[in-house]
Amino acid sequence: MTRPHRWLLLIPFLWQVGCIPLVNDVAWRPFSLPFPMVWQMAGIVVTSIVIAIVFAIDRKHPEFGGGEER
Repeated sequence: MTRPHRWLLLIPFLWQVGCIPLVNDVAWRPFSLPFPMVWQMAGIVVTSIVIAIVFAIDRKHPEFGGGEER
């Protein structure tokens, strides 16, 4: 059975690996931290949100009980 929503899990990978060359030379220092460090911390938040979304969609799938509370 296909689960196209699992493609959302590429977002954190692209955030952390694919975009780092774009943010590596940014001189802006929010909160007196280097921008790449802030980018990585924001990536942790984005990753947590994406995983929560995929988990919620998976949980509604009949394979996991069809959305019934356990």
